Amino acid sequence: MPGLFKIMQTLILLGLVIAKCTWTSEAHKYKKCFSTEKLEHRALKILQRNRYQTDVHIDETQYHKLGMKKTCPTVLRSQSVDYNNRSVSPWRYSIDSVEGRFPEKIVVAECLCEGCLIIKGPGHHGAQHHAYNSVPIEQTQMVLMKTVCLNNPEKYSLTSHFVKVPIACTCVRSRI
Repeated sequence: MPGLFKIMQTLILLGLVIAKCTWTSEAHKYKKCFSTEKLEHRALKILQRNRYQTDVHIDETQYHKLGMKKTCPTVLRSQSVDYNNRSVSPWRYSIDSVEGRFPEKIVVAECLCEGCLIIKGPGHHGAQHHAYNSVPIEQTQMVLMKTVCLNNPEKYSLTSHFVKVPIACTCVRSRI
């Protein structure tokens, strides 16, 4: 049994080391400094290495501005191919743009209703019920932030951060 205790102790220690590495990677600073010209290339390389799409072109004419007035629809567009228009918790897509962040623009979902649209039957309009809540579904995404190098203010380094990005909305029961 002493050998089994030693194995368990080693496994626990290994688990703690892995957990520590995961926690410290929350905001990893890439120590190397880059010129403005090389910074974007380096950021794209880091994002690709971490399996994030980097070749996505965002057509801003297809999206709303973040923070614009939202209106909850009273009719669901059941013939639409888009989930966000057929959902009882409808949402729209907006662009979150932050200068100095890679990627600079991220498409985010904004819930259009506080409650959920409940339809009483075919041909009826939906009514927003507050016994249910529309809540965003979030996905964690790594972003890189540009920071000025302390030893050379004409160059920049990159710091990774993990942000929660709303990607859709769903309907849940209200907390009582």
